[in-house]
Amino acid sequence: MLINNIAAKWPNTMVNSCPLRSITFENAFLYDLTISMCFVLSLYMLVPARIRNLDRNNEILIKWRTLASSISALVSVATYPLIMCSFDDKDGDDQNSSVLQLLGINFNIFPIVLVFAHTCILYFGPILASLLEIQEIVSLQRRSGGSSTNHFEIFNELCLSQIFDPFWPQIRNLIAAPILEEIVFRACLLGPLAHSLGSNTIKIVWISPLFFGVAHMHHVILKWGEKQSLSHILILFLFQFTYTTLFGAYATYCFLKTNSLLAIVLCHIYCNYMGLPDFSFLRPQYGRLSPIHRYRKLLIFAYLVGLAGFIWGFGKIIP
Repeated sequence: MLINNIAAKWPNTMVNSCPLRSITFENAFLYDLTISMCFVLSLYMLVPARIRNLDRNNEILIKWRTLASSISALVSVATYPLIMCSFDDKDGDDQNSSVLQLLGINFNIFPIVLVFAHTCILYFGPILASLLEIQEIVSLQRRSGGSSTNHFEIFNELCLSQIFDPFWPQIRNLIAAPILEEIVFRACLLGPLAHSLGSNTIKIVWISPLFFGVAHMHHVILKWGEKQSLSHILILFLFQFTYTTLFGAYATYCFLKTNSLLAIVLCHIYCNYMGLPDFSFLRPQYGRLSPIHRYRKLLIFAYLVGLAGFIWGFGKIIP
């Protein structure tokens, strides 16, 4: 009877109305842990062993892993109503939001602009460094009497042409991973946790990313399989866990404030594209940004301004 009731009401919860059921923190934690583990395990159980042994940037491996992650994300979305929605007419509140709305699937432009602007402030230092690098290359070519390359051509060579080069690894980094990870680790995972904890934003922001951080630890397992040193593996573990947890906390905060999956996906794409800051401008030579070493004080100041502006933006840019 219950199964028939769920089957009959499941489509309606997805697109029309999902009366929220009461959820304990324990049940929410168990559900989040399950979908997190399923996401990671899909990369191993749904990918043949002969494929898993390929280099991680191999086109075939990327396609298989994208397929496996897509299946895991679809299962997470499909099971989301089972944890969030009440299928008992006597239970549930008068919530009128559909599952798709709860998952943040909307096309409101304003949240996207706010999140992107806030993220760009954090990267003020790296953005300025890139602009100075472009100016330095153009100036050097002009002084050496070389071809009269303009700023846009250098910008295209350094920034735009690298977006999909190499193609399949960038498809993974800039399209597949941001979309699928945010669907599972933000849209699906956050709802039950937030509903069980209520308005305790601090707990939600710092508990939710732990699943995201732990899910990335399979990279450490791969390094162990490659017989790398224990010290190297521990450093990798601490670095990846810290980085993914901090990003996850920020993405969680933005999702709680905007309820926009698209905004978080675009933020994830932008952060993956920008990568970690390049501080080689601090070295007078042998670094990519060494040619702009003389601007190091300005760039250090820009990094600090970006960090200060980013912190200030909490509650201001993203209220």
